[in-house]
Amino acid sequence: MSFFAPPPRIETTLFSRLPDRFRHLRRTAWSDANRAGKPVDSFLEGPVFDRNGLLYVTDIPFGRIFRVSPGGEW
Repeated sequence: MSFFAPPPRIETTLFSRLPDRFRHLRRTAWSDANRAGKPVDSFLEGPVFDRNGLLYVTDIPFGRIFRVSPGGEW
């Protein structure tokens, strides 16, 4: 029994995706430790926005920081 109503369902849509030009499937020290040595092409984390509405994400295995415009351009 719950005293709380279930949370509302929120539908999602794809905003943007990492362009293929930034995807290079290979093994890294990160993938050795976290993916049992399987090659990876990216692992995006740490999304933050600046005052201008730009989104920044980090690509952990390759030490990259990406900036995404409000229009979804990388």
